[in-house]
Amino acid sequence: MRRPLTTTLLIATTTTLLATAAWADAPKPGLTLPKGKLSVAVNLEIEMSADRVAKPISLSPDVSYGVTPDLTVALVHSRVGLTGFRAAVGGGLCLTGEDNGCVAVYNNVGAEGWYNVARGPLAAAVGAGFHATNLDAGFYHAKVGARVRYTAGQLGVHFSPSVLIAAAKRDEGGVDSIWLPVQGTYKATPELTVGVGTGIKGPLDGFGDAWQVPVGVMGTYAIDPATTVGASWVFGQLLGGATNPPDPAPPVKGVDYRGLQIWGARTF
Repeated sequence: MRRPLTTTLLIATTTTLLATAAWADAPKPGLTLPKGKLSVAVNLEIEMSADRVAKPISLSPDVSYGVTPDLTVALVHSRVGLTGFRAAVGGGLCLTGEDNGCVAVYNNVGAEGWYNVARGPLAAAVGAGFHATNLDAGFYHAKVGARVRYTAGQLGVHFSPSVLIAAAKRDEGGVDSIWLPVQGTYKATPELTVGVGTGIKGPLDGFGDAWQVPVGVMGTYAIDPATTVGASWVFGQLLGGATNPPDPAPPVKGVDYRGLQIWGARTF
């Protein structure tokens, strides 16, 4: 009896040690895809501003690929992919035509690379890219940025600062700009995450007169570990440095400026 008991204890101890070692060796959560993984996110962007509801509506796909455990490259069409803010509309394929807010059917595209520099509860990545922000007008921008995520239990804070540098037509409307989105999230259930987002954005030249603060809410639902759907409602220019002109001129900030976005993402 003693020998089988000893053997059983040895097997149990070895199994526990191997499981502990495997857990310790597993990569901690980061902000890039695992090597060989492909992520496809499709964003439906709907203008909901006063007097412009559904003018335009756009469908913007973003595709990312994990080159290494720490390096992810991406093809970007969505406004949130470009700036980190979800209020803007018109990225990717514009579906409603020129009479309903579209500049062109297809008017922007960008390529980015992101490198993970920290993992765990405090995760961070740095990135850079190049974007055709307005193909019709000939505007192109280089982008540098970072992504930071801090989690504590069910709570999360996400910060995605970036700067866009005009690479063309700098004297014809191409401007340098800064984007500082921040989001707080709460994991209500293993599948459901809700959050609020805000931040500040504006041109580097004349920032004091043109800054804008959006405010919005969002929610995501994980259908399975590889598939997520979500929606957001954002007031894109709730506050700002500019002063609203007197009536009947349209305001330049306030609750009249808003956007609805619905999206789905799947990792393969």
